[in-house]
Amino acid sequence: MRIVYLIILAGLLWASGLAEGCAQHQVVTGRLVLLDEQGAEEALSYANVTVLGLPDSSLVKGASSDKNGMFTLAFRRNPKTEYVLKASFTGCVPLVIGLKADADTLRLGTLRMRDDALLLSEVVVTAPLKAVEQKGDTTVYNVDAYPTPEGSYLEALVRRIPGLSYDPKTLEMKFNGYPIQEITVNGKDFFKGNKDVVLENLPVKFISQLKVYDKPTEQEKKTGMKSNEKNYVLDLKTKREFNGSLLTYAEAGYGTHKRRDLNGRVMRFKESGDNFMVNARSTNRNFTSADEDNILNSVNLSASKKVKEGLDVSGNVNYSYTRNGSQSGTYNEQYLSNGNQYALAESDQSGKNRNVNGHLNVNWEINKRTSLAFSAMGRYGDSRSRSESRTATFNARPEADTKNPFAHIGEVDKGTWINDNRQQSLSQGDNVDYDLRLELVQKIGEKDDFLSFDLSHGYRRGTQHGYTLSSIDYYQLQNAAGGDSLYYQNQYRRTPQSSMNDEARIAYTHAFNKRNRLQLSYGVEREYEKLDGATFDLSPFEAEQPDLGVLPEGYEAGEIDSLRTRSHSRTLRHNVSLSYNYTSETWGVVASVGMNPQRRSIEQATGEHRADTVARSVEWRSQLSLSYQNEGSFWVLSYSGNTSQPRLEDMVAPTDYSSPLYIRRSNPHLRPSYRHSVHTIFNNFQKGISVSFSWNQTFNSVTRSTLYDKETGGRETMPVNINGNWGIMGNGSYDKRVKQFHFTLSASGGYDHNVSLINEDVSRNVNSRSVTGATSLSSNIRLAYLPAWGNIDLTGAWSFYQSENSLQGRNTYTRNYTCGVESSVNLPLHFTVSTDADYTFRSGTGMSGAEDNELLWNLKVSWKFLKEKRGELSVYWADILSQRKSFTRYASATAFSERYEEQLRGYVLFSFAYRFEQMK
Repeated sequence: MRIVYLIILAGLLWASGLAEGCAQHQVVTGRLVLLDEQGAEEALSYANVTVLGLPDSSLVKGASSDKNGMFTLAFRRNPKTEYVLKASFTGCVPLVIGLKADADTLRLGTLRMRDDALLLSEVVVTAPLKAVEQKGDTTVYNVDAYPTPEGSYLEALVRRIPGLSYDPKTLEMKFNGYPIQEITVNGKDFFKGNKDVVLENLPVKFISQLKVYDKPTEQEKKTGMKSNEKNYVLDLKTKREFNGSLLTYAEAGYGTHKRRDLNGRVMRFKESGDNFMVNARSTNRNFTSADEDNILNSVNLSASKKVKEGLDVSGNVNYSYTRNGSQSGTYNEQYLSNGNQYALAESDQSGKNRNVNGHLNVNWEINKRTSLAFSAMGRYGDSRSRSESRTATFNARPEADTKNPFAHIGEVDKGTWINDNRQQSLSQGDNVDYDLRLELVQKIGEKDDFLSFDLSHGYRRGTQHGYTLSSIDYYQLQNAAGGDSLYYQNQYRRTPQSSMNDEARIAYTHAFNKRNRLQLSYGVEREYEKLDGATFDLSPFEAEQPDLGVLPEGYEAGEIDSLRTRSHSRTLRHNVSLSYNYTSETWGVVASVGMNPQRRSIEQATGEHRADTVARSVEWRSQLSLSYQNEGSFWVLSYSGNTSQPRLEDMVAPTDYSSPLYIRRSNPHLRPSYRHSVHTIFNNFQKGISVSFSWNQTFNSVTRSTLYDKETGGRETMPVNINGNWGIMGNGSYDKRVKQFHFTLSASGGYDHNVSLINEDVSRNVNSRSVTGATSLSSNIRLAYLPAWGNIDLTGAWSFYQSENSLQGRNTYTRNYTCGVESSVNLPLHFTVSTDADYTFRSGTGMSGAEDNELLWNLKVSWKFLKEKRGELSVYWADILSQRKSFTRYASATAFSERYEEQLRGYVLFSFAYRFEQMK
């Protein structure tokens, strides 16, 4: 009987093998173009291409055309089934072609589709437009499925789409929790660094589709070796009828408290990728600090050009000038083993920055086997900042308000004072830097084997000029007369520095098959850094009233030899790595291991102290990642670990005495650190679910051991290795849209374990271990009603932050509760009313109740008029109740601090804007 079973089993296996052998593996290729009434052809990118089985039209395989209209589908034929290829695109007549079984590779050539605009009157649409489509790892949103109010811009569309979010305050855009790195137009690089411009100024009516995908680099695209780093890009596909249209915009606004907003833009887009934009702005409407002279002036020019087939060029030039001033108060509590140390500080500072930078990118498909990418970046900047500050240190907690820490300083017991430092400082600097990079990828043989070459060069140069005028009263020290000791300083420091970095890398990628790839790479890197610092004592040259920032004649004679610093360092590093990629329709594996043998040398001198050393070491890094993707779900689990050598400056630098209250030493006994982490994330794009978790730990992490001087309040630090630093973080979100309602819920939590060493007794060489555990929790909820006439958003948020230190058992916590409403309504006669209000309730250690709460309410009323409603008058009233506040709290292994910054209260801004859209 067993023999009969074996015979039957063998027969079944033979039959299944025969059936498998009879099934034909077929590859279908072609190119889709749109044929207009004049007979001109235009590539159809992102069109739907499917293989259907007859007679029931069952889906066998699906894909989409690329930016040039090309498509490829591979499927296994059943000899008893007939197959057809169907191509479809919004606004075009579907195309259906029979697929013959007479070839393993079926080349269909150019397939021409026609616009169905003339047939629309005869068509009755009964099926709803599919709002979102998942094509592999690409998410495509059809814009017409998300109605927006007339005249809306891209920002209004984004808030209606599940999974996408944009914060106009931080200018941060995310896709399912991941940051959107850049925005492209019709697949071409364009809006790098200018996401807010396109979000707030590109009309929705220009866009047919939004596409979000993880964009590989040019080298990754060629070789197929993809890393785990996410580089999400939002691509905008413009409607063909707007191809080549010109968009212009100008706005002028002025209001109370010197608020102003002047800006203008000119933009043009083409499906071919020939785009340009000019943007100029002078504004201070987004500054919230109390200084009314804050301003941002900027001019940006961006352009992209398809020079010829396979050759694309893009670049931008940017200029900016910023003036930013602020007034702040700070409370700090330093953890010590026997009674903590406390500090109060207030500061009034202002700064000016001017910056000019430019980028150039060239991507060239030389032929089917060779591609080249070149990028260049250059920047020039200069800055000037000035501040006046006062800092006082105590050995008992002073009763003071962080908003105005020195308002009642006279009431603090003089016996608790340690020092009182009053300081004026001025800093000026300029810098020039540039980076060049060249990547060449060459295909080898007929398989998917590649050689890639990378060359890069970077250079930076700058000079800083610093002026300091300060006086420090020491209340625990006595002078020769028996009174409080006083330290006075009037110094100028000049610090020119430069650095250079060169790297060459070669990599060989071998494809075992379409799913398995192995890459071996070798690179050599050279770094050089040079710094020369000189400090001058200006007190012998000063007049009765020192003029900060003015160098007296003959100041060079006041150079302080003990503070002269020279540092020259060189690093020669070899980078060797081995990487493996496995990619299928559902599974992915990324594994790599690398080593960096290096030789580091440093020559350093401070005054008469010299340090000259050479160190040879090897750093290791490793990574392993497993991913799964199927039917809109994505899951990844990854581990990474790497060693890092301590900085040579931390090991051999001479002791720095430039500040009497902060002395820095080095430690030649530092050991390498090893940091490893685990990260996992799960996303179901269709259901709107996202969950992530991460954990990290560092062995032999470098921290600064601190020795406190109770008499002066000064500190002396030295780098040491320590264990016990780790952290854990998790978050989850749910994003769902049902018709005109959009619901979002998110929550996150984390814990950080930070360790340091403290010694407050100079006579004892014993360090106390200071451990701070910090817990953070937060949650957010949003319910939005998004009809065609506007939006109504209800939001709620809760956050909790707690820190506890081991030395004193100090437990500090903060809770914030926020609820808000945001709405925008289109009214008759082309009026629009927009308002938002947020009430924040705060509680926690040291919170003074209702005084720390705030209600922020903003209101905007606008009216559109003139031809085609191109003109717009508006009035914007910010912070109507004048309650804006700014509190921040932070805990580390050694201290707890709280900071308050004075804020600009309510203001009104009147504006006139004009928009013009010239259709080609």
